[in-house]
Amino acid sequence: MVYDSDVREATITGLETATSLTAYGAATPGAFVVPSTARKITELRFQTAVNCADDTAFGWTSSFHIHGGGVVLAEGWFPGTVGSIEGIAAASGSKYAWAEQKYLTNIPVNPGGQFTIDGFMLGEDIGAMHALAEVTYDSPSAGKIVDMDYRSIDLTAANTLVQLTERGAAVVEGDMRPPYDTIGELFMGAGAKLTAAATTCVGLAFELSGPGLMYAGNYRYIGGESWGLNSEFGGQGVIHPLKRNICGIKVKRNNPIRVQAQMIEADVGTAFSIMGFAYY
Repeated sequence: MVYDSDVREATITGLETATSLTAYGAATPGAFVVPSTARKITELRFQTAVNCADDTAFGWTSSFHIHGGGVVLAEGWFPGTVGSIEGIAAASGSKYAWAEQKYLTNIPVNPGGQFTIDGFMLGEDIGAMHALAEVTYDSPSAGKIVDMDYRSIDLTAANTLVQLTERGAAVVEGDMRPPYDTIGELFMGAGAKLTAAATTCVGLAFELSGPGLMYAGNYRYIGGESWGLNSEFGGQGVIHPLKRNICGIKVKRNNPIRVQAQMIEADVGTAFSIMGFAYY
């Protein structure tokens, strides 16, 4: 095992449309090629930047799909960063924001094999999203995540649970059905498109239910978001990673688990919610 790292990037211009990350600056190396010395992917990092109009409110999420013979994955769907821009004043809509979504993984690879990472702009069409993916092999920071899957949905009403059913190109997948014994970590959050009249702060909450959970429980989580008061923002931009919960939830393989979310307290616009199951 020898440490190595590689990067690919692409500009995504279509909402809920797979865009393969095949570029690296001025070059186009294509798919990732697993080094002959590699045994595991030990870190994944995803970064997004946006190109959208000023003086307009936007909200979005992102995701990445890893697939190909070079990796050993049953699902390979990883949520990316989320973001919000609230622009209501002339020349507002600052987009000076940076964050990365990081996963500490233990994903087996096939040395010499190839794989592709597709990026998705989710939520609403913000014009263009630039997406970058960094893959690290055999680093000392190896984690436990062997695979991942997610669901997303748009929330448009307060205090109303809505099931997260979508994945990738807005495909309705319904309940999660874990192909593993343990959800080791949960990642959750949302990008928000606030109305200009939003004057009440609001939170976000997620919950899990269904026969796929090994043990009865509440399984409710703060979503890691709060929004409101768009009439006072004057142009704010933020891109940030998802909230991480290390949980170790035991599940029944291939049995349904329902993911739901709701805006708490008030309807401030649209929350583009997403939750990912990181499997051990």
